Amino acid sequence: MAEPVGPSRSGVGSRPVGGSFAFLELNDGFCPANLQVIVEGTKQRVELRVENVHHVGPVDPAKYPLPKTRLTLEFLRDIVHFRPRTNMISAVARIQKVEKELIKNPPPSEADIEAAKALVKEKGEVVAQIKSAKAGKAGITASVAELNKAKENLSRLEERSKLKPGIP
Repeated sequence: MAEPVGPSRSGVGSRPVGGSFAFLELNDGFCPANLQVIVEGTKQRVELRVENVHHVGPVDPAKYPLPKTRLTLEFLRDIVHFRPRTNMISAVARIQKVEKELIKNPPPSEADIEAAKALVKEKGEVVAQIKSAKAGKAGITASVAELNKAKENLSRLEERSKLKPGIP
């Protein structure tokens, strides 16, 4: 049965199981999900195969006071450097990052989409006029390129307008 190996840069938890293998849960605080480390186990969706576990010894609870239970926010007030490594605080940080992105780059309004549609229509009419005037190939090619760019921009705006606020 494997046990957590004392203080490290990552949070380590253990789940002992019967038999000759154990699961360790490893989390560095950057992802909400833990990485399951299998000591002599079967294949999982994401697996880190451990060849050697160096057990340093028992952890002194007075020096490293982390219980195996869920850490409460009240408990984390005393151990400030562990706050960013918890799932809750890192989730709040991710939400704040998404909110900042939405403030910088808000979803397009209906007026933005209508303006893009009008631009595509205008560019289409210009292409039609140039073709009917039997202009040179270079002029037609440039106008068609502008029309295609306007269509791509409209498509992106319509896709972004369908997105709902929140974490994807």
